[in-house]
Amino acid sequence: MKRIRALAMYLPQFHRLPENDAWWGEGFTEWTSVKSAEKLFEGHNQRREPLNDNYYDLMQKETMKWQADLAQEYGIDGFCFYHYYFKDGRKILEKPAENLLQWKDIIMPFCFCWANETWARTWSNISYANAWSEKFEKKGQDGQSILLEQGYGNREAWIRHFEYLYPFFCDNRYIKIDNKPVFLFYKPDDIQDLSEMTACWGMLSRERGFAGIYTIGVNISYKVKGLDAILLQGPGAYRIPHIIGKKVQEEWIGGIRAFDYQHIWKNAIDADGAQDTKTYFGGFVDYDDTPRRGKLGICTLNVTPADFERNLFELTVKNIALGNEFLFINAWNEWGEGNYLEPDKKNGYGFLKAVKNVLDKCNAEELDAEVVWKKIKDECVERSEKDKQALIGDLNKFRSYYKLLDRWMLLREKRVGVERYFMDNGYDRVVIYGFAALGKHLYEALKESPITVACAMDRRQGLIYEGVEVRNMEDAIPECDVVVVTVIYDFGKIAEELKEKTDRPVVSLQDVIFAENLL
Repeated sequence: MKRIRALAMYLPQFHRLPENDAWWGEGFTEWTSVKSAEKLFEGHNQRREPLNDNYYDLMQKETMKWQADLAQEYGIDGFCFYHYYFKDGRKILEKPAENLLQWKDIIMPFCFCWANETWARTWSNISYANAWSEKFEKKGQDGQSILLEQGYGNREAWIRHFEYLYPFFCDNRYIKIDNKPVFLFYKPDDIQDLSEMTACWGMLSRERGFAGIYTIGVNISYKVKGLDAILLQGPGAYRIPHIIGKKVQEEWIGGIRAFDYQHIWKNAIDADGAQDTKTYFGGFVDYDDTPRRGKLGICTLNVTPADFERNLFELTVKNIALGNEFLFINAWNEWGEGNYLEPDKKNGYGFLKAVKNVLDKCNAEELDAEVVWKKIKDECVERSEKDKQALIGDLNKFRSYYKLLDRWMLLREKRVGVERYFMDNGYDRVVIYGFAALGKHLYEALKESPITVACAMDRRQGLIYEGVEVRNMEDAIPECDVVVVTVIYDFGKIAEELKEKTDRPVVSLQDVIFAENLL
């Protein structure tokens, strides 16, 4: 039986660098977030503290040797380093991997996952960017909204990127499949010329003696030209309906969005892969990003090493039965997101022991993975009627969004601004409730008009956006003429809550966009 290899995702953010000093405060590292964590509700597993107060520095060779030795002891075969490479070849957090390249005596097999996303301030209007540390943003903070812009360039830029990667690929410790260096793309959908880029890299690698590049796309649900395989990375993939066709119901505890750990794992065990594409099903330890994001964060509930071990066993059997070489585990050391295998004061080496137990069982000669997986799969509960109805609800919600945005674009094409609705109704001061994408678009549409946005409001606490105050539901509604709710799918319930706080009219964004007098 072919042995499966466990690869843990690895975050190289545990060392000081000038950019972090400038953006988040002098001396900032991931440990800064971890040490500042607060218990935000009864039973919240914070603060997380490393065993023996081991707040290490990745610039120290002994740190990486300790990590490598620990990983080997508990059956982890290698690390998948997040690789940060931006427009025009700008790099950040690259030093740990570069140091490892020089420290040949450290037995740490590794590969890269290109975290290809723009870094931006929380208060910017850049969609789908990584706001690294919302909790450390300061209202009215000066400076650029984009910290590091992601860009892919042309063939010359791709060649320069390959040339940077090539010495790593040549290292005997770099993880390969059939003489192809393994390379992951965190957001493959964002790279318009992905197939051309990977073809270029494949040609360059073959010219240098490799058989090509083995490319894996993270958290996509369909075959993509230029990729050899897909990784469904937990927990994110397993709670997003458009990736696996299932969702996890959320609950709010103390103002924090929370998800049940076991429910997410059930989705992982039951998930189908992308059609006609090799799919790796990744495991995960835990998730709680409130140390970095404060009350804007999310967390999982009811996490134990025993539950992790039981679920990881089933997922590992699944990967083996599918012929997968790797079991990806998220993560080795994402302390600021509560997602780590490294030992802490609460669980000690519990999660590492769980990994070793699972790998010892699954790599044993007597295990017939296909038989075991068939039994596990037969026991998987089919999607319940409740799950189906939840997905139908999401479908209807997104249909409503599509119709609203289509109408909004039609108004723009006819040079009709949404401010006309408010002017025609005598509304001079507006409060916007729901400050996700639609709320921000409404603010941007109104800010240069005669209409004043008194404030924005959102259930999430601690939101910051340039030019407007963002309050939460615990705050008072300021003097205004109307409250506009942009959360259109749950308007009725929200409107009732708001009417208890104000005697002003409460209208839906749909009322605004579909007003007959606008066209």
